[in-house]
Amino acid sequence: MPRMFLNLGATICALLASVAAARAACPSPITPAFTTVTHSVATVLGLKVDKYAWFDSRCLQRTVSLKQEGAGNPGHGGYAVQMTYQVTGGAGTTTVIVNKETSSDGGFGYFVSHERYRTFTDNSSDTIANKIFHVDDSPLGLDFPVVGAVLKPNGDAAAQRYVTTYHHYGTITPDPVNADGNDTHPLPLTPSSYANYPLPVTMTWVFQAQTDAPRYDVDVNLTQVAKADRVGFDLRAPYGVMVFDNKLDGVVSKVQWGDRFLFATTAAPVTRDTGWTWNARNAGRRFNAMIAGLYEMGLYEPVKFAQSALDDTFSEERGSTSSAFNKGKGCAEGETQLLPCDWEWPYQGLQYSLPTNSLTTPTNFKKIAWGSTGFYGAGPGLTRVYDTSNSSEAFVGFPASEHLKYSICILLGLTTANGLTQTAAEAASPNCASTNFP
Repeated sequence: MPRMFLNLGATICALLASVAAARAACPSPITPAFTTVTHSVATVLGLKVDKYAWFDSRCLQRTVSLKQEGAGNPGHGGYAVQMTYQVTGGAGTTTVIVNKETSSDGGFGYFVSHERYRTFTDNSSDTIANKIFHVDDSPLGLDFPVVGAVLKPNGDAAAQRYVTTYHHYGTITPDPVNADGNDTHPLPLTPSSYANYPLPVTMTWVFQAQTDAPRYDVDVNLTQVAKADRVGFDLRAPYGVMVFDNKLDGVVSKVQWGDRFLFATTAAPVTRDTGWTWNARNAGRRFNAMIAGLYEMGLYEPVKFAQSALDDTFSEERGSTSSAFNKGKGCAEGETQLLPCDWEWPYQGLQYSLPTNSLTTPTNFKKIAWGSTGFYGAGPGLTRVYDTSNSSEAFVGFPASEHLKYSICILLGLTTANGLTQTAAEAASPNCASTNFP
């Protein structure tokens, strides 16, 4: 193990001690300058953006720059290309810069959803998009046009809203999902049996002074699907890749998440052969976090686990540890790795970024996203979904409102001993934008 990783904990402790000694404090009383969110049109990384700035819980400035649609920009807009925040230490106040990764999926806050695997009459298992139409079943939302609007400021908060249209293939005749998660009938191989359903998606970024995390609201409109049990998909927005370690672009040193239980890798850097624990009960909120050296990027819900708007995917490893599960041999579903099987992670993170041809090679590709079970679109016959063989969650796959809604808090900062995101997810109240916009 390289010395830099053995000394990482001591380095983090020393830095955090320095930060604590010089931590910024808000004036008392807090002056109006620290309670206002500002919006401006700016050029960042050569792109025209809507830039939001506010002062957080320590009265240090944070910004988010959202790429505009059009305005001379290449491609499409509606997602963050840069975020910044400030930290204090022995050298004074320093601005940490978080830029989009220079790749086809660089940026953060766009919509992505994967079609559910279905069973066909030839006994194959695949998505309708891939099996029947030979197209991508989970295209990146940043490749779709958006209509954006700056919402009228509301007191100490402001917001930016985007509307786009995603599509998923589904059956024309509803095919209910059984309690075991399988289709009632195998699906036909004729293209005429299927339709490509539009899913209008509304994404709203909310920024609020004196909070550390912007809130990202998602509303998936099912009205054009019209009937349950036609489509099946998961929800992974917000999604993307940011170089969140202040332009260093170092390897990922730790992964944490929380669903029914708390997950953490146990050695740095993270590789496919890294140990893990996933057996401590989560008393807080769902979250997903990634750490690179001293820096952390995380997502968490503003509500506790019991009130979560989304359900988790199935995983046999949930509730266990790397030494106990499968007699310490790792993934039991055909993948050769100590980490949980890629498809059994509750959130998208490092599992598809690590090299597939090595168990011991780390990665600096920092894709992070939300996640859910793949049964959204299912009708009232599916009232629960299993997260392990022994436990399940109450489930509503096609709400009466025909809208799937949830909110995620987006957190950046220096990591802590227990994890910055986990600490926020366990707090009595979330330090996240709370103002609602109609």
